Amino acid sequence: MPERRFVLVDFTHMSSSTRCLHVYEAGETYTMPRAVAHAAAKHGLVARERPADWSLPSILTSREVLTEADVLEAEAELRALQRHALEVIDSEADN
Repeated sequence: MPERRFVLVDFTHMSSSTRCLHVYEAGETYTMPRAVAHAAAKHGLVARERPADWSLPSILTSREVLTEADVLEAEAELRALQRHALEVIDSEADN
């Protein structure tokens, strides 16, 4: 399920499935795949909403790159979290 995120700094991501380059610009809110949102949040590239003290980065700041390895790691983490949540629910149902 896609998630909406506020972009803190400019970054790019190459989608492995479509081989399309996605460009995310600071100050904008985008709907992005859950794993991309999770990976970007881990790297401090996005937030759930605009922070009160946020300001646009300098134009001299180079664009960050979110790698496919970052996204694959995030997908694995999300799957593990989901499995753990289901195990907790199953063990509570057994009691």
